[in-house]
Amino acid sequence: MGIENLDRKAKNEAEMKENLLKALNSGDEKELAEALTKFANSIQENIIAEAKKAVNEDLTDQQAMAARGLKPLTKEEMAYYNEVIQGQGFDGVEKLVPSTVIDRVFEDLVRDHELLQNIEFVNTTGITEWILKKGDIPTAWWGKLTAEIREILDEGFEKVSTELFKLSAFIPVAKAMLDLGPVWLDKYVRTVLAEAMAIGLEDAIIRGTGKEQPIGMMKDLAGAVVDGVYPDKTATALTDLSPKSLGQQVMAPLTKNGKRKVNQVLFVVNPLDYWEKIFPETTILTQNGTYVYGVLPIPATIIQSVSVPQGRLIAGLGKDYFLGVGSSRKIEYSDEVRFIEDERVYVTKQYANGRPKDNDSFLVFDITNLGVETPTP
Repeated sequence: MGIENLDRKAKNEAEMKENLLKALNSGDEKELAEALTKFANSIQENIIAEAKKAVNEDLTDQQAMAARGLKPLTKEEMAYYNEVIQGQGFDGVEKLVPSTVIDRVFEDLVRDHELLQNIEFVNTTGITEWILKKGDIPTAWWGKLTAEIREILDEGFEKVSTELFKLSAFIPVAKAMLDLGPVWLDKYVRTVLAEAMAIGLEDAIIRGTGKEQPIGMMKDLAGAVVDGVYPDKTATALTDLSPKSLGQQVMAPLTKNGKRKVNQVLFVVNPLDYWEKIFPETTILTQNGTYVYGVLPIPATIIQSVSVPQGRLIAGLGKDYFLGVGSSRKIEYSDEVRFIEDERVYVTKQYANGRPKDNDSFLVFDITNLGVETPTP
């Protein structure tokens, strides 16, 4: 594929992801279904084209398969996909998607998405509740276990349901896709699930409203909740990345008044702000004439996310955000999407819940004037 075609492909993928994100935030289920299906269809077309190019390759060879993102299938997986192919689609297939497929989807998600690597991201398939520790309440105690102390310990934890919110993925399946066989069909299903989930989950982690979706890092857990929606945190101005500013405004508050040690902090910013504001402030020219980027006076990981509004920076400890995601493991024919001819569209649902572990977990900064020199009077 020529450079021009690669550029065009990358641009089309970026536009589709942008449209999908807009549809996700529109609240319009039909618009979201159409955007998800078009996105999945583009993945399908790419995989069919890739399979045609690989027709003369030995795809039983482990290295050749790995290079194509293909996985050797277990007996259960092979039986499942063969049943799908024989039935010309997922409709009527009684078997559930093998749990090993779902596990690999989660592995792909974590491997390919830096934000998910840094938070507490848990595959809760088969688990309906997760236990979280609350704030600063002690969860270990020396002495006699009196009723009063037991009550304090009970109050130190809370249950989070992982079945509250639904994230759907639509999967169009053309006959040409089924004709490729089980291994390619597996790659297609895994890619659609991982990509659709990644876009939806990242947006929820950053700015989820709490209404029919997780609560994002930017939200004020102590603010007034209106119709199920949590308000944004008030942003504090951050005008430079000096040791004093970062020490006082970022690291010190995250110690929770000296009650914990902070070894590593997470910065999440919009890509435009990264290149316009963060990159110039964190890139230095060394004595040997080479540039080094990402230089900060504190231990920090910088992640770019289109879900962060421009002019904002989120700081916190990644593990202070909990996200539990499970899967229905059932792919069914969808009556909601009928606009693609010659293809049946299927839908599968993931169930998720997430939130900062407490209201002090993440700080939100206004970086509008970061790096802007104040004119001398």
